[in-house]
Amino acid sequence: MIPRQVLKSFYNNNLVSSLCTQPEYQKSVQVSILGAGSRLGTYTSFLLKQNPLISALHLQGCLGVENIGKDLSHMDTSCAVHSYCGMDSGVEKAVKSADVVLILPTENLSADTPIGERIMKEGSRLHKVAVRCTLFAPRAILVVCVPPVSVTTPLVTEVFKKSNFYHPGRIIGSTAFAQVKANSLLGRYQDLDPQAVYTPLIGGPDVDLAVPLFGQAKPVEVIGKNTQMSLTAQFRGVNPTEFPKVSGKRDFFEKADMAESYGINMLVSTIALGLCGDQNAYANVFLRTNLVDVCKYLVTTVRFSRGGVVHNCGLPQLNKHELDLLEKATLELKEREDMAKEYLEFVENKDNSSELPSFVEKERKRQELLNQRIVR
Repeated sequence: MIPRQVLKSFYNNNLVSSLCTQPEYQKSVQVSILGAGSRLGTYTSFLLKQNPLISALHLQGCLGVENIGKDLSHMDTSCAVHSYCGMDSGVEKAVKSADVVLILPTENLSADTPIGERIMKEGSRLHKVAVRCTLFAPRAILVVCVPPVSVTTPLVTEVFKKSNFYHPGRIIGSTAFAQVKANSLLGRYQDLDPQAVYTPLIGGPDVDLAVPLFGQAKPVEVIGKNTQMSLTAQFRGVNPTEFPKVSGKRDFFEKADMAESYGINMLVSTIALGLCGDQNAYANVFLRTNLVDVCKYLVTTVRFSRGGVVHNCGLPQLNKHELDLLEKATLELKEREDMAKEYLEFVENKDNSSELPSFVEKERKRQELLNQRIVR
């Protein structure tokens, strides 16, 4: 009598492979970088040019992007580089054959620029880019890297909802800088190679809203509430003695173009591995989800495959101080989602109305209160 294990092995190796069609995966991906002329775009292009998973790089930006493309084309890697100058035709040509589209910021803003001012300066271009992507790259995976990502990602999503190609698993917000900052901080604390550690993230994509789960880090977690809170305070740039009463710096977005470009390269590599058939392509990203009732978008761990996100790992078990930080983050994320909707209405009705979005007036009043001096 033939043993059951032998029959099972024969069935798996022969009958299943002959009767079932195996999925065919691509061997490489093409990446489009919108806003490649900026400093962040230059660093990101330089790293992606050396990525073996990328067969073609499409750069779009201002006049200087053509020089960047020519410079990168001299590097002896297999990735081909194409550069396109201009907004209308440039975006169309850059995204039409891309599997992954990176939307990078182009405005050179200071780190303490208020959120409302950032949206008003970057929003118009971002809206135009999103509309172009609905026409010429409807099935590509869009990675939004324009800060604040907690506002710009819902804005791009709302634009896609008006088209026939909306898929929540194809529009994600980048947590690149928050991820590499958390890993680097943890690696230095544990005296380990930062490349060998992993810190799960939840909450928002920006550093002021991200909640790093140091107690669930790999390969060695951080033990002790005080130590975890101290690391979280350093992560958010807050004095540990004032945390969590002061949970973060409002209207402050740290500029670290080299670190962020490195994180974007790692995120694109994970997405490319998923598109090429890797079953372990996991990453922390900001996307549309229904895990909590307060807000519609949240950072969670997801798995990538053909078509984008195919599995959301959800929220892990949290301790009390992590729950408190997540609660504050979700309330702020809800406000930023409303800001995205207000700005979209403003852009679409700009010809019929001259009123600015309500968040602009709220921010102006708040700045006036902060600038007031008490006279005794």
